[in-house]
Amino acid sequence: MENIHQSPAPNIQNCFAEQINLAYKVINCSSIIILQMLEDKEICIIYYQYKESKEKVIEIGGDMVTLSCLFNGNDFCNYAFLSLDNSNNLEPCINYCNKAYPYSYQLGGWWIKNSFLRIKSGKGGYFFALKPV
Repeated sequence: MENIHQSPAPNIQNCFAEQINLAYKVINCSSIIILQMLEDKEICIIYYQYKESKEKVIEIGGDMVTLSCLFNGNDFCNYAFLSLDNSNNLEPCINYCNKAYPYSYQLGGWWIKNSFLRIKSGKGGYFFALKPV
């Protein structure tokens, strides 16, 4: 018998759209402001230090997509990364971006207001990087 009270599975494109909107909101904000904005969200703060290098990252968990904020030396978010929990969701996210945002073939990514979203590859697979222009 089907459980009628069970909530439907989240849609990857909706989850991705929510995290893109959140990424756009945190770009150029201080970590203090971001933590205040996200007090009701699941977050993880990571401090990395090696020799002269010191970095801080705030990760915001979401359904199927994790948002990571990277900070500059003045403690302002200057990069936002969107990582997919499942690499099979890459194509639906690309399709969403193609429908929602203008694509620049010269720059290899999508314009989102005064920011630019690109697909990057790393050790863990592909991710999306949002950077202000």
